[in-house]
Parts: sequence; C-alpha cells; structure tokens
Amino acid sequence: MTEFDILYFAPGLPSHGEKARAAFAEGTLLINGNRIGIPMSGIGVTLGGFNHDQLFLFWHQEEGRHAISPADANALAQLVATAPAPLAGLLQGARKDASRKQRRSRFGLGLLGLFLLLPLLLVGVLVWQSHAIAGWAAGHISIENERKLGELAFKQATAGLKLREGGVDAAAIQEIGARLTKGSKYAYKWYVAEDPAINAFAVPGGYVVVNTGLIQAADSAEEVAGVLAHEVQHIELRHTLKNMAHSLGLRVALSLFLGDVGSSALGDMAARLSELRFSRELESESDRLGLLALKRAGIAPLGMVSFFDKLGRQEGAAPPALLSTHPASRERMQTLQAMIAEQGEWPAQPLPYDWNAVKTAAQ
Repeated sequence: MTEFDILYFAPGLPSHGEKARAAFAEGTLLINGNRIGIPMSGIGVTLGGFNHDQLFLFWHQEEGRHAISPADANALAQLVATAPAPLAGLLQGARKDASRKQRRSRFGLGLLGLFLLLPLLLVGVLVWQSHAIAGWAAGHISIENERKLGELAFKQATAGLKLREGGVDAAAIQEIGARLTKGSKYAYKWYVAEDPAINAFAVPGGYVVVNTGLIQAADSAEEVAGVLAHEVQHIELRHTLKNMAHSLGLRVALSLFLGDVGSSALGDMAARLSELRFSRELESESDRLGLLALKRAGIAPLGMVSFFDKLGRQEGAAPPALLSTHPASRERMQTLQAMIAEQGEWPAQPLPYDWNAVKTAAQ
C-alpha cells in the first residue's frame, strides 16, 4: 500500500485544506488510515486552482462535499499510479485536459502579446456581448452534444447520491414526467434520490432528479406534477445550458459550440451545476410554459401554486434547497394565479395515485 501526501477538504476543515495522507487499498480510498466508505464509482474528478491545473477527487457524504488534492507532483504521480479502475481512467483524462489547457493558455498569452494595444477594447466588447454570445452558442449546439454534456453533468451532480429508477414513488414520477414531456425532442430519464432535502433538479439533455424529501413534502401528485412541469421547461428551453455557458464565460461557450464535450472547461461547468441560479425572467417563462404543459397533459394547475406557496411559507434563515432556484414570493404566486385565470379552465382528472402509498415508498 503506497501512501501519498494530500490536502483534505471537508465540512469543518480550513478552507485551504488540511494536510493528510491517503492511499488505495482493496479498491477503496483511505485517508489517514481510515476508509471513507464511498465506492470508486461515487468519486468524481475535476480540475481547479488558479490555472485550473490542480487535480481534485471529490465525493459527497451526509455532512457535505469532501475532496482531496495531491500535495505535490510526486503525490500526483503516486495517486495516478495506484488508483483502481474506473478512477484511473478519469485521472488520466483529467491530466490530459490539464496539459491541453496549459498549452492553450500559453498560446493565448502569445496572442495577447501580439495585440497589446487592443485588450481594453476587446474585453469591453466581450463583457458587453457575453450573455448574447453564450446564449447563441448554447442555442446552436446539437442535441447529441447536449446529451453528452448532460451525461457528464449528471455524473458530477449526482456523485454520492443514492438514485433509484424502481419503486412505487419512482414509477409515479416517471409516469407523470412522461405525460408532461410527450412529443419532446429529448429522451428523458427520471430518478428518485434518497435525500431528505426538499429539492428537484434538471440537467441538460433530459435528466431529472426528484428527492424523496420533495415527495414527502407534497400533499398530492398534482403538486409534484407542478414542480416537474416547471423543471422540464429549463431543459426544453435550454435555460440551464445557457446559464452554464454564461456563468463560466466564453471559454465554455466555444467548447459548447465546437462540441468539445471532453474539455476541462466543461468538466468545471458540470461540477458547478448546483451553483447556477435562474433569473426572474427565466423562472417566469418556465412557470408559464409549465402551466401549458400541465394543460396539454390534462393535469390540474393548482398543484403548482399550492406547492410553491407551501415552500414560500417556510422561508426563513434556512429555506429548503428548492427555494434557492425557485423563490416562492407573493408576487410569483399572484403571477401564477393570473396565468391560470388567463388560460381558463381545462379538462382535468385527478392523477390516479394513492399518494399516501407513494409517500410511504419514499420514506
């Protein structure tokens, strides 16, 4: 067993990390001789640091995100040499991405020297048009490249989560989701995450995850349908994709447009999926088109209003995670109600689920 020096990052530790020793033994990771209890498939790889050339392994445990980074070049070499599959392959790919990024960085510095008189003007133009450029790039990538990006982002966003596609609760989510996305250009995949947080999120390409905590908090299938109807619009309208490109800049926008889905830029973007926030305009657009999706599916719309209103009444020092991207303000409730009144009544039958049985399955 070969040990190597690392910096360990975890809840409760200093932000700059804590020195420790790590090793791989019998297919598991040990830190200071203690097994972390996470399978290799639950550990992700990303790049960070000032030049995005510092390698990190990360995973999620109940108390939050954990990560380690080799302390020096020798430790990095030992990490790569001793890591078991499939982690070894991810590490090799990350090192290639880091080398590629360094070459691009050197090339960029050379260009900067050639255009020494233009940087201020260039920066001004790029800042002025960055949102439009990112949106244009995201709007013109192929569905296939979006699917590949979504697969990468999904793996990063769900590392450490216990996901299910089976069970009474998962079946209900999948059936409701299929009604709401009938005729979509995306092949949706629906998952239940065994997590008590009241949350649901969508990933580009058609991945949707609903926490058991959200199912437990809902009083009816219609309330969950309202959340799903809203959530899938962020995929259908490519909101998440455009936000990801704009948040991380033109480097990512160009990677999206060129289809360089394996680049370190997109790895960074996937790792930061949970940090993205939607504007009020995008949330309103998803509400409006989510209501239309409910109408097409023949599902009553008041579940959307009642669930977001319920979350709004819980706002406080520590609001549910869903509120960080779906603020349930009084203004939003009034807008939703006005949208429903504008649409008028439509034929709807109660969704055919024993919701108590669904909630029991989500315990």
